[in-house]
Formats: sequence, C-alpha cells, structure tokens
Amino acid sequence: MDYADRPVYNVSDSVPPSVLVLSILQHFFVLAVYMTYPVIITRALGGGEDLSTFLISATLIGSGIATLLQAFRYTGCGYIFPMVPNSSYLPASMLAATAGGLPLLYGMMIVSGFLEMILSRLTRYFRLLFPGEVVGVVMFMLGLAIIPFSFPLFFGSGESGPLDPAATAVGIITLGSMILLGIQQKKIFRFYAVLIGILIGLVSSVLFGVLTPADIESAGSAPLFSLPNPIGIVSYSFDIGLLVPFAIGMLCVMLKSAGNIALLDEYTGETGRGNLRRGILSEGFGAALCSAIGGIGIGSSASNTGLIPGTGIASRNIGLGLGLFLIICGFLPAIGWFFHIMPEPIMGAVVIYAIAFIMLGGVQSISSRVLDNRRTFVVILPIMIGVSSVMCPNLYTALPETIQLFFASPLTSGAIFVVILGLLFKIGLPTHTSIRFGKHPEIDVSRLLLDCGRLWTMDKTQMFQIIHHIQALIRAMPEGMHPEELTITLKNSTGTLSAELTVPGPVDETAMKTAGHYPAFVTVAAAADKTIVRSRYIMI
Repeated sequence: MDYADRPVYNVSDSVPPSVLVLSILQHFFVLAVYMTYPVIITRALGGGEDLSTFLISATLIGSGIATLLQAFRYTGCGYIFPMVPNSSYLPASMLAATAGGLPLLYGMMIVSGFLEMILSRLTRYFRLLFPGEVVGVVMFMLGLAIIPFSFPLFFGSGESGPLDPAATAVGIITLGSMILLGIQQKKIFRFYAVLIGILIGLVSSVLFGVLTPADIESAGSAPLFSLPNPIGIVSYSFDIGLLVPFAIGMLCVMLKSAGNIALLDEYTGETGRGNLRRGILSEGFGAALCSAIGGIGIGSSASNTGLIPGTGIASRNIGLGLGLFLIICGFLPAIGWFFHIMPEPIMGAVVIYAIAFIMLGGVQSISSRVLDNRRTFVVILPIMIGVSSVMCPNLYTALPETIQLFFASPLTSGAIFVVILGLLFKIGLPTHTSIRFGKHPEIDVSRLLLDCGRLWTMDKTQMFQIIHHIQALIRAMPEGMHPEELTITLKNSTGTLSAELTVPGPVDETAMKTAGHYPAFVTVAAAADKTIVRSRYIMI
C-alpha cells in the first residue's frame, strides 16, 4: 500500500496522554455504529429496552476483553484491532434468534469461535488461499457491504425510506468537516479529524433539529453504574442445521480480518511475526467468549482499521486503552442510551469516512499484482457476483434458504467466490520454470521473472526487486564468467520463491551474499566443476 507517509506513531511507539485519550475516543465513536446490531437482534426477538441494554453491555465487555487480547503481541496481532459486532454474523444470528432465541444464538456463536480458532492453525497456507489480489477483493467488498447500511444512516432515511433534508445536511456537514480536517498539513487536525467532525455534527444536529432536548433528557434517566444481569437470559443450545450459515459467517469474518491485518502489516511494516495466526486465534476466542457472557458475534472492524492510516496513529497503546474503556462502558447503562440518541447521519458519516481508506487499500492491493487473464477473472467475477446481490436482491430468492445466505451481502458472496475461483484457477499452474542463458543473461533474467510474475501473480514492486537482485548476483561473478542456467521455483504453501543460478566455476561467496540491496537469503554450494548460487525470497 502506497500511503503518502508512514505512521506518525508506529506500533511500539509511546504516545502523549492527550493523543492517547482523544484517539481512544475517536475509535470508540467509529465502532459505536456497530452497537446498533444488538438493538436489531432485540427487535427481531420482540424484546424491550432492558434486553437491548443487556446485549449492548455484554457485547461491550466481550469486545473490550477481545480488543485487549489483540493489542498484546503474544496473544493477538499486536495492533489497534477492535473487536466489534460483525455484520457477517448478522444474517445467521437473526436466523438463530428467531428459530431458537438467544440460547441458540449463543451456542452457535461459541461453536463458530472455536472453529475459527482451529482454522487459525492453518495460516501458513493462507497465502495459497488468500494471495494479495484475493485479499484486495475482500477489502473492496467490505466497503460495498457497509454502503447499504451506512448511506441510509447518512441521509437519515430510516428503514430505507426517502432521505431527510435536515439529516442529510447534518451528514454532509459532518463528513465534509472530517475530510477537510483530514487533508490539512497540521498533524493535530489529521489526528482528530473524526472526533472534531463528530462534535461539529452534534452542534449541527441541534441547530437543524435532528437532536432534540427530549432526546438528551431521556439519556439522563439511565443509572450511572449497573452490573449486567445474565440470569434468565444467558443459556446455550445447538442446532446442526445452522452450522452451515454460521460457518459462512465465520469464514467471511476471518477473510475480513486477514485483509485488515494485511493492511496493517503493510502500513506499519510489522510483517513476518505471526501476526495473522495470532490475530485469527484471538478473534475466534474473543467471539466465543463474548457470546458465552451474553454478547453477540464479534469480529474485527474495517472502519477502525481504516481510521489508522487515516490518522497516522498505530500505537498499540491505543488498543490497550480502548479495550479497557470498552469494558468500563459495559458497566455504564448510559452508554446504551448514548447509541439511541446519537444522530444517525453522524454515525453514517463516520463509517463512510473510514471505509474510504479500506476500499482504497483493496484497489491498491489488487493493482499491485501482476494479473494474467486467469487472475483477471478471479478478481472481476466475484465483484460482479457481490454487486448483483445488492442490485438484484430478488435474483436468488428461488434458491434454498441455506444457499441464499451466500448472497446475503456482497461481502459474503464476493469473499466466498473469490476464494473458490482463486483455487480453481491455480489448477494446472506449474511451480517450476528454468531458462538457459543466451548472450545477454541480465535480459534473460528480466524475461523469465516477468513470465513468472504473470504466472504466479507476483507483487509488481517485489518482482522488479528480485529481477534487480538476481542481475546483481550475475554482475558480482568473476569477470568473464557466464552463468549457464537460472531455475525459479515457487512454493505456494510456504510463500517462498527460490532462484538457482548454475555457474561453471568458483565464485566469491562473500560477493554473492552482499550483492544488491534486496533482503534475500543467499547460499553458495560448490561442486567439482560448477557452483550453485541459491537465493530465497519471502513472497508478499
């Protein structure tokens, strides 16, 4: 990802107390919109305000614990990685809630969480399943999936009705303020663009009558502190018939998190440390724990991830503070009321601002790859299928109910099909190729690596870096020595590419290992009449 600059405060950096507090508040306001999901499930069950408050409180506590685990390097991905109610679980959760109430929802979510924990052990094969262009499609579809939810909020259209002029004005003022502040040169405006935008939005909500004094007074009637009471609410049941829809939701959540972690890996430079494996494991544990204490299905937040490159603040201290703050909020009933009175256009503006960075990251991830005709269809067809689920909502209604869940949102259908097509179009691809050098070995290297780039969908920048490194190896050979053959091997399961140069004579091992500037593992093996120079590259 080619952002204009790198984090101002990177993962391991300490941040001033003022930056810490205000950044926590920004992330809290961004994830606030997801706390409407417990309210949606409450309405599906026909529950009242007490049930809604309990679900929000339990979900806040579970989300806080999971966010804390993610922020630690040894228990999670080590980033600001808030765990929030996830839209991918919403269709299956609604189905479970209406079929068997909250006990069935809790039981199925616990199973889903443990299933994700098991799959986290297979992250070494994720590059085979989720190469850069696949992750890019998932990131792009994340934005599309949020649009049907965020834009009605932004325009105050309620249940997808016509837009409300006053609410639209508030949304435009809020979003416009965030954008104008976010593009300023002074870092203080960029850091707090979302928070200042929300404050401006609240003022405009009062001026336009979107937020009334009665709304504010109703929040004041809530008690200051209360322990969530699970008695009579929390119990567990299981239905094997619901395993498929929950498994689909879990896979989408996992793909979403893989994309979010990939974005943060690239933005912060914190790669190669098992971030993905620990992040997925912690997410699965967090989802199971949250449901066990009475919350709903949680996963990573694309909006909060997009906020990190948007502000330039990536310090894990923000994640630790946010986790503690969420836990505390779980014992404050007034927080639940806050979500009821916060004007919808403000929440919509916050989400739109954040997902812009996610969708841009997806486009950049796709465009960074060398795509042949096969991979072009792997990228385009899932996007078309995902968009069709939004633009043609009645197209799939004749399918069985379980299969319809694949098309419940563009994220679900797009993510599933991009993985399936990605694997299908790998069938028959060779993983080994070689070339006998002619009179111009450096040109031959370029030709072979360009072919490999198209064949194996390599990152464009890395492909040229490898070309330049192998050319540097050739130039470092003794004067007059002409390499005989170059062999390139791709190991998809481990995500490595190996280059093997066959040289007709001895070479200087030190010169080989110091040639070029690309970080590669180089070995030299001498035989009776030739030398084999091997270099290995970790694929991105």
